[in-house]
Amino acid sequence: MQALRETDPRRIGPYEVLGRLGAGGMGEVYLAESRTGLRLAVKVVRAEHAEDRTFRARFRQEVRAAQTVGGTGTYTARVVDADTEGERPWMATEFIDGPNLREAVLDGGPLPEDAVRVLAAALGEALAAIHAKGMVHRDLKPSNILLAPEGPRVIDFGIVWALEATALTTTGTIVGSVGYVSPEQIRNGAEVGPPSDVFSLGAVLAYASSGREPFGEGRDSVILLRILTRDFDLTGVPEPVLPLVESCLREEPGERPTPREVVAAAGHDAGSLQAGVWPGWFTGDAAPEPSGSGERWVPAWESAERESRVEYVAPVTLTDVPASEPPHVPPSRRGLLPAAVGGAAVVAGAGAGGWLWLRDRGDDKAGATGSPAGPRSTGVRWEYGTGGLGGRGACAALSPDGSRLYVGGMDGALHAVSPNGRKLWSVKLRRPVLSPLATADGAYCLTAGNGEGAAELYAVDPRGRVRWKRTIDGGGSQFPVAAGDLVLVTTGTESRGSVRAYAPDGSVAWEAPTPAGPTSEPAVAGGSVYVGTFGKRLVALDAKDGTRTWAVRTGRNTGRPTRIGDTLVVASGDGESGWEEMFLHGFSLAGKQLWKTSKDDIGGGRYFTSARFGDLAVASGQGSVVALNPAAGSTSWIFKGGGDASSYSDPTVFGDTVYACLGSRLYALDRLGRQRWKIGFEGPESGSTHRPLVHGGRVYVATDRGIAALEKS
Repeated sequence: MQALRETDPRRIGPYEVLGRLGAGGMGEVYLAESRTGLRLAVKVVRAEHAEDRTFRARFRQEVRAAQTVGGTGTYTARVVDADTEGERPWMATEFIDGPNLREAVLDGGPLPEDAVRVLAAALGEALAAIHAKGMVHRDLKPSNILLAPEGPRVIDFGIVWALEATALTTTGTIVGSVGYVSPEQIRNGAEVGPPSDVFSLGAVLAYASSGREPFGEGRDSVILLRILTRDFDLTGVPEPVLPLVESCLREEPGERPTPREVVAAAGHDAGSLQAGVWPGWFTGDAAPEPSGSGERWVPAWESAERESRVEYVAPVTLTDVPASEPPHVPPSRRGLLPAAVGGAAVVAGAGAGGWLWLRDRGDDKAGATGSPAGPRSTGVRWEYGTGGLGGRGACAALSPDGSRLYVGGMDGALHAVSPNGRKLWSVKLRRPVLSPLATADGAYCLTAGNGEGAAELYAVDPRGRVRWKRTIDGGGSQFPVAAGDLVLVTTGTESRGSVRAYAPDGSVAWEAPTPAGPTSEPAVAGGSVYVGTFGKRLVALDAKDGTRTWAVRTGRNTGRPTRIGDTLVVASGDGESGWEEMFLHGFSLAGKQLWKTSKDDIGGGRYFTSARFGDLAVASGQGSVVALNPAAGSTSWIFKGGGDASSYSDPTVFGDTVYACLGSRLYALDRLGRQRWKIGFEGPESGSTHRPLVHGGRVYVATDRGIAALEKS
């Protein structure tokens, strides 16, 4: 729960408001309490929507749907009160004290198998109750499922559709959430039946049991295409529940199980389902004996003869991405597209294109050189205080299993935080902790140097116990760098130094001297280690043993390079001139300079560190993000952020989106430099360059206090 803001109401109807539970495009949700002590979740429609007659009618429809379905035994939230005619319409439902499914998986990983069976059965019961009232939910997804001590609860009936008809649904528009819509929702828009909810249920169960999005991550349009082409990934789904998930994800609606069949397939009935939930049921705490045999379940209809049928499918057009398309969290894995798509095609068509436009409401109209678009409906999910961040790497390091964030604090501690902002542990390391490195063995981090310039490298296991520490004499490293199972740091002063490689047990695997001291941490790519020095050189080493491959002069103190294809992009400059003289260089992998360009030729920013963005090099400076063609050094595009952007972060690339903080705004840009969205937050005032971290639909950023999680709603 978040504290109330000055603009938030203190009473809604007869209920006292206690705090904020969240916000979305439709409105805000508050925790409130009745005079008798009953706690409620109250959704209040935004003022701009309350003036829209069509929107108000939709809200009335949501209230009616929730009142019709919600209640005991249906695994849906009960409606307690509502006012659909007031100046700001609202609806009060029973407060469910538990996380939503997405939060639970982000925080604790995939649900245990028994919990997945309970989830499947409860959602089957909920859908059966909804369908029995002649309705279809149409937006079943992890964030719309709360995990209460008494069992799961389906919430958000904002787009429930009465099967008989409705004048409020636009023909040809897809309604639902990307990654969880059925093929028929993409093809037919609103004209879907109960089997569509079962498909969404299958996707939800896949996510709950594996911790992975079954259709991957990336642009909305690419995910829709994966759904249409059945390009799903069920890696990590336990074998005993895999057939149930696969049956729910069948392409033909008539071949999917009914909700009641899902309940039976999960090994439950109404009685056993009630016995299968208890406080902590979804975490595995105090779990009872499994109700099923653990054998692989095969649907009863798997071997049954089926009557062949032909169903009309509206044509779907494959075309280029519309300029206004708002992509989701970028892809983290394969993108297998049919050859006919030509590699860059996505789903558009009347249904998909219209739906994507409605989701964004036209916010993404500005290109790289135009005025930035207005912020989407977004906000700070949580903030974790560490007294500020040390170092200049990423704001946090994500453990390989995604269960924790490692954060280095100016408070002299290394912190482990869950993706939901819960403190797991912290270990005091005496001096400010710089940006950590996460590995399967835990975390590695450097502490700030003492008065004599000596720093310390710590190895900390996943439980927060220090495995070993080593003293580092000076050096430019602000964070350790992985090279296979080795951990690299730089040591020394401006006049002399080295790159040192530590083995997992803390022994020195190799050490390579450098001509003058390194300016920063090394970069590792393609079996080589690259490091810039105060001696105006760029040095290449063999990652296996530290043997020097080559060293070339750049003319100025040289930063950390980035490899893009066969080109190394690196910055050089002179701090004595206030960085007025600063250059970007392109070098071949053999050390030959290909090009050199002044910062003044590409927009005048101070571009210290670049990142690979497809076949481009992207860097951020004061108020701008620039993309370069690494082969020629020419500028591909420049994005200018609005407002005061004297502080900025280094860029982070995730899939087909680059993220950068400019001042107190986080920007997400596409490959052409067009703004996808932006989020305002209280960014650091100290000129922090900590890179954002992207994970699980959230973007983590540096603040003056520590880190914050930002989330699009």
